[in-house]
Amino acid sequence: MVLSSPSNAARFQFEPYSHSWVALHPQPKGVIQFVGSALWGTFPILVYRHFLKSLFAAGYTVVAFPFRFTLHHWSTAIDLLDEHYTLRGSMVEAAMAKGYESAVYLNAANYTWIGHGLGCKYVALLELLSSTEVLTECWQSLPPHAPSTRQLKEIQQGLSCLNARLRLMEQRIQRLTGQTVDYGLPSIMQQASLWLAPAIKVPVPAKWLRWVLSKLLTASPTVDQTHQLIAHSRLFHFTGLIQFARDRNTANTCQQLMHEQPHIRRRFLKGNHLEPVGIQLGQCVVDFNPLDKFIQPLSCRDLEFNALALVHRLRNTPAVAQQRCDETCDASSTTRHRIAA
Repeated sequence: MVLSSPSNAARFQFEPYSHSWVALHPQPKGVIQFVGSALWGTFPILVYRHFLKSLFAAGYTVVAFPFRFTLHHWSTAIDLLDEHYTLRGSMVEAAMAKGYESAVYLNAANYTWIGHGLGCKYVALLELLSSTEVLTECWQSLPPHAPSTRQLKEIQQGLSCLNARLRLMEQRIQRLTGQTVDYGLPSIMQQASLWLAPAIKVPVPAKWLRWVLSKLLTASPTVDQTHQLIAHSRLFHFTGLIQFARDRNTANTCQQLMHEQPHIRRRFLKGNHLEPVGIQLGQCVVDFNPLDKFIQPLSCRDLEFNALALVHRLRNTPAVAQQRCDETCDASSTTRHRIAA
């Protein structure tokens, strides 16, 4: 299915904001934040350009976070959450300067996360970080040989520092808009998320190479720890998953995630792991993968349509929709209001 192109008024163009890339929509109905996979996600606005452009054409402001190569995934997730809040203020400021709609950026329920490959692990960690109480409970479920409570305290300390910075960000929003904003605790609670071909580790086709890398490089949290934390979590109620039929590298991960959180909404689509990768040339999408189709007519692609449909369904889950409605009503009833984050 071919998606309509954005109008002249909604020009698709990424600009640098803080440490990320933002395509600001003049009349956004929401914000989609994208975290790409290892290697490919380093240059998201080039590698994923067609997919991101489709999100923009559907009426969303699009944020692309460059992928960071590191083994310290907890600290990176906290940095990502910090960047998320920083961008919320930056987008309000930029939208007001351009004469665009800015109220949408004040409502936490208007934000959606999309990850691809290993980027999905970061989105999952953000969900786990959204409740320190739930995270502590999940941490206690880890086996005795798992990381000590010192690592949990480091995570809590990082969130505490971010919480202090949120108060400064609230003051910035108040200066810009004259509205009182309460971000509460650092969290993506009540925000929808979509995982595309989720990977908890870098997909490596060769078994011998996977074994070598597992001995040399150990991420924190490990694959097993991540799965155990997800399995024991009471969150992930607004999460969707798209699995590709020919993606053998992440098939087991998708199956395990569905077992751990059965209420995740899953869709099966044709294609391989790199289906989201590609740029549009004429009426075709080129993904630069010689082991795959390499080039595909727009009329044969169904990822963008199905991803947007699933995002729409997740964003209109009753709890998320109710929060968006409540905050919109609060915003229209008084010029000085508190917006629950």
